[in-house]
Amino acid sequence: MRLKIYMLLAALAVLASCTKESRELIYAKQEEKIEAFVKKQTEAVPDVRVVYNGHATRVVMVEGEGPELTARGKASVYFAGYNFSSGSVNSNSLFATNSRDLASSAGWSLSDDSVFEVMELDLTDKGLLQGLRDGMEGVREGEECYILFSGKYAFGKNKIGTIPANAPLAFRIWVLSVDN
Repeated sequence: MRLKIYMLLAALAVLASCTKESRELIYAKQEEKIEAFVKKQTEAVPDVRVVYNGHATRVVMVEGEGPELTARGKASVYFAGYNFSSGSVNSNSLFATNSRDLASSAGWSLSDDSVFEVMELDLTDKGLLQGLRDGMEGVREGEECYILFSGKYAFGKNKIGTIPANAPLAFRIWVLSVDN
């Protein structure tokens, strides 16, 4: 009986290891898609600046001014969140926004005006996604950027609403103000 229990435990350990390895492979492929997106942006717009910070990649489309957002600061933003599983950012992959124009162009119902208010992101908030926290650090007032990160630094193994488990995410951010 003990031998069967040991064999079962060993089999479970191997299975868990394989699952972790397959997740890591998924995340590596997501990073490749992120790099392909970055390359496409830098080729299309020569003045694009790319920032690698922690577990996120920020593609700065429009430079901001003033002080950079610190790890203990807050920023007021408009945003659009995309499931980046397909490797692209489009209205089909949009899962959240506080931009009325983007919501309208994606065919969303516009009956609740409260969702279109400026959002304040506090980088000390433990509930903020790690990838978003890393990507936001260093933004400046007036900056427009994409922040991209693998599912490992998004919701991980958790399915959230329409976002599948382990999904990579992309955020388009319009920074209105920075408060350190």
